[in-house]
Amino acid sequence: MSDQPTLVLPVGGDGPGPAPRTPNPWRAALIAVLVTLALAVPAAIILVLRGGDGADPVTPPLAAPASPAPSAPPSTPPDASPTPAPAAPDGRIALGTLQNSTLVIPPWPADNLRGPSGPLRFRDGVVTVPPHEVRTGEAPYGAHVVLWSATYGDVDHDGRAETIAPVECLIEGGSIQLVAFDRDSDGRIITLGTVVSTTGEVRDIDTTGVRVGGTGTVTVRVADYQGCCGDTTPTRWQTRRYRWTGGRFTQAGGPTAMPANPAVTQTRLTTGDLVLGPVSAGYRTGTLAVTLRHGFGARPDRVRLAFSVDRLEPIGTAWPATTVRGDGTVTITVKAPPSRGTVTYRYAFRHPIGATASSMVVEAEPLSARGAPLSEVMGWDNAAEARIRTVN
Repeated sequence: MSDQPTLVLPVGGDGPGPAPRTPNPWRAALIAVLVTLALAVPAAIILVLRGGDGADPVTPPLAAPASPAPSAPPSTPPDASPTPAPAAPDGRIALGTLQNSTLVIPPWPADNLRGPSGPLRFRDGVVTVPPHEVRTGEAPYGAHVVLWSATYGDVDHDGRAETIAPVECLIEGGSIQLVAFDRDSDGRIITLGTVVSTTGEVRDIDTTGVRVGGTGTVTVRVADYQGCCGDTTPTRWQTRRYRWTGGRFTQAGGPTAMPANPAVTQTRLTTGDLVLGPVSAGYRTGTLAVTLRHGFGARPDRVRLAFSVDRLEPIGTAWPATTVRGDGTVTITVKAPPSRGTVTYRYAFRHPIGATASSMVVEAEPLSARGAPLSEVMGWDNAAEARIRTVN
């Protein structure tokens, strides 16, 4: 028997038809669902075809062809900043290390005590110098090169400190150089340069008062005379400042010339050869030229000359009054050269045949107007050895 409900149609006639059947509830619900679906599905299809809102259907535009992606610029690392320069090496060298290292020492001044330069091996701050033969009138050679102290500061403006040390070449007094040392990138000690040295009018340096300021300026006291061994000559001191610029140290402040010091002078003596001519009356005769030069400092009033004649006899009218010392040395007093000028004197000698003489030493001693000796800043260059030779 079918489970579908039977549809009963009304019949004609006056009499009532059979009573209607009570509908089954679930069947009625199912029928309602089917009817609803039957109506809703076509409507949904129509809405989809018409754009979903009852408007006329819209044909979607054709998609534009894809543009090629722009080529990327050359790859650059993000935040590409310059590689920072490596930090400058630390030039602060402990004194004990400096005193037991091989250091390159700059050349010594030509007008002062001489010594070895270039690489020198220090042991406990000292280099012993082998003896050197020095001729009369030449600067002596030091017996030791010493380094006793150091100070520190950024003199070359690289952000790290360098080492400033006085290096001295000595016999009793001597030459002084204030030298700057640094380290290279491998940690080796290198020489930056000489700050100041005892040359010209600067004859002494206060090695205990060297200072380096915040701007890298080196401040040091210098003097016009270096006393030694009980010398009481008055000395003029100045404060000068030096700065590293253009690859070297130059003076950046303070006086550039020494004040007048009536007790100090620099006077130089030079001679030519004494040439003795043909024999005449048992003698050979000749003339010696002696030149005096005033360099700086007080101008002497007079100069005392001393000749170690050794069998030579002064002759002629050019000689002023002479004095003979106990050792046979002949002395005279002459007028000094003009300030920073020269004067030349010529004196004749005779030498007996049969005697031998190869040289004669001449010395100059500058004197004040009162006859007092003046202190020489370079005591070796006021003497000369004249060679004696003969011609026929």
